[in-house]
Amino acid sequence: MLKAAGAILVIFSCSAFGYSKSLVLSGRLRQLREIEKMVFLILGEITYKREALPEALYGVAVKLQDPFSCFLEEVSKAAGAYQGACFQEIFRERAETYLGHCALTKKDLEEFVQLGEYLGYLDITLQKNTVSLYLEQLKKEIEDLQRELPTKQKLYQSMGTLGGIFLAIMLL
Repeated sequence: MLKAAGAILVIFSCSAFGYSKSLVLSGRLRQLREIEKMVFLILGEITYKREALPEALYGVAVKLQDPFSCFLEEVSKAAGAYQGACFQEIFRERAETYLGHCALTKKDLEEFVQLGEYLGYLDITLQKNTVSLYLEQLKKEIEDLQRELPTKQKLYQSMGTLGGIFLAIMLL
């Protein structure tokens, strides 16, 4: 009786692990879309409204969900304070603080931080070109993830359940 309960718990926990991995994958897609939205809004603020970068970031922050809204608000406050740190340092520090625990991969976060390195010190045309290039790369990443998401989710869920069954059999 105790072995059967243990086996059921093992199967359940491994299945839950597989399902959590699939949820992380769909969370990554959702956050990449939110980044895409954020970058489009920043591009609009910079090119059409001709806002200074701190004001543009603050204006975009109110239109986004957490953790991106908090991230942009903090970057905007720190950039507007002019405390001697360059914008790319501010952007990198806040990105690691606010976005380091998200569903984004290290590669996603590093590419996003690289975008921050080019914002702020280039003229509007170069900023627009840099943001456009990043958006193209991001769009390709989102399309790739959308295409492989159902397959990977099924794989994670199935492997979690089958791994749990295998482990339960091995323990019995």
